[in-house]
Amino acid sequence: MASQINAIVWAQFRMIRNRLPQTSFGTVLTWLLAIVWYGLYLSIAVVLAAWLPSVPAQALPLYLSEGLLAMLIFWQIFPLMTLSTGWSLDLNQLLIYPIRQSTLLAVDLLLRITTAPEMLIVLVGMSVGLMWRNDVPIGAPFTLIIFVAFNLLLSLGVREWMTGTFKRKRFRELTVILFVTITVLPSLLINTSLGTRLKPVFFSIARLRGAPWHEASSLAIGRFSIVAVAAWTLWLTLAFVFAKTQFSASMNPELEHVRGGSRQKNENQRSRFEFFFTLPSRLFRDPLAALLEKEARVLTRSPRFRVIFGMACVFSLVIFYPVAFGRAGSTFLASNYLPAVNSYGLLILGEVLLWNVFGFDRKATQIYFLAPVRFESVLRAKNLIAIATVLLMTVFISVVDEVVRRRTTLASITSSVGLTLVITLFFLGLGNLTSVMIPRPIDPNQAFRNQNSGKASLWLLICFVLITLPVALAFAARWAFGGDWAFLAVLAIDLLIGAIFYTVATASAVEKAERERERILDALSKGPGLIST
Repeated sequence: MASQINAIVWAQFRMIRNRLPQTSFGTVLTWLLAIVWYGLYLSIAVVLAAWLPSVPAQALPLYLSEGLLAMLIFWQIFPLMTLSTGWSLDLNQLLIYPIRQSTLLAVDLLLRITTAPEMLIVLVGMSVGLMWRNDVPIGAPFTLIIFVAFNLLLSLGVREWMTGTFKRKRFRELTVILFVTITVLPSLLINTSLGTRLKPVFFSIARLRGAPWHEASSLAIGRFSIVAVAAWTLWLTLAFVFAKTQFSASMNPELEHVRGGSRQKNENQRSRFEFFFTLPSRLFRDPLAALLEKEARVLTRSPRFRVIFGMACVFSLVIFYPVAFGRAGSTFLASNYLPAVNSYGLLILGEVLLWNVFGFDRKATQIYFLAPVRFESVLRAKNLIAIATVLLMTVFISVVDEVVRRRTTLASITSSVGLTLVITLFFLGLGNLTSVMIPRPIDPNQAFRNQNSGKASLWLLICFVLITLPVALAFAARWAFGGDWAFLAVLAIDLLIGAIFYTVATASAVEKAERERERILDALSKGPGLIST
């Protein structure tokens, strides 16, 4: 096993070294943001290390149980909230080699550390604080390693289970509903009275004897017992069986063949939305009509697009509701609920529609440079489909808001649609540029994995801050003049500026694509390494 693990790690190191970019401003800024983020959890670890020695002995077990339960929740839910599964093995590239399944499981299990390294930092601080106590045996805090192992196994099993359900057509929608429910739960607890009512429930769960967090806290302070050891043996066994079962299912070629055959059968059937797919041919002329139909078919058949579109329509509605209308609701957000929800939904859709428009095409992008079609027409087709998708999302959100709150007015709908169009135009122009500057292949079948690069995410953050400036002027005009007419007037000016910017940015993107086609095709043709993010 050791030699096989060394071979995998060495191959991945060589791949990273060969693709490693030169140090740039974006790289430095990304590292600085990472230092700030992890520095926050390092400060929490330091505070824990300094505070735990002074905690009364009677209250220590309860505090530890509550802290470990909170860590377990963070460890399992935070990756779902960020749509990131950390580093993991790309089994498609490894199954052809004679590597034992136990070896692959061991490597993938160790890679689970990257899902929530923040919790490891906090656990180290907790362990140091316990070691400084006179009433805790010096070696007792090291038993927290079994808590880490339990979380790694559980994280691996949850990831494989989520990935498998996203591949099954009948269960994908139910999984999305479960996913949205889990991710909005922290916001509901913080911004509504539900959190206050559930506090006693949380404390009661933390005190449950036999629970992994309770028994881990007992072992960490030196209270060894047969019950604690037996409970942890049971929990680790259950977590290992769950992780191994889910991991084995993901490696079963026959199961994947059945799923693939089912998908092929469905794709061969005539679609119920055939009328909408052929609608561009009735409204436009070729080659634009053919490009529009191709984009519509590719996106609707992509599990990743369907999941992200569902999140943009549902997740954005739910996550802002408690913030706007909760017990400490924001008056500004409540009065601009629809624009805020649409803007957030547009950010979610950006990965598949705006910032990397050739991601799903991957190697097939070369046809755009070989076929007698202007590259500008390709970008126009992708942008038109993006606008249609954003408008569809806006209509859905407006209808749901009217049904739930019944406070939707013509002015709010006009403001929402206008603001969404302004942001969309700026995003489309910037997205066309980033699509040729930072092209990156995207696996359309991988619904549950963050496939954005750090550089692309940084660009998204910077661009979003810049785009909020003209939008902020519209809100400032409404505040200064006290009427929606001022807001709509400035928004109309922003719309004109956005149209000009989109035209100039698209022309620049076309020119850059023609000049650097080899670099773009090379970047889109690269698959992930043996260990992918």
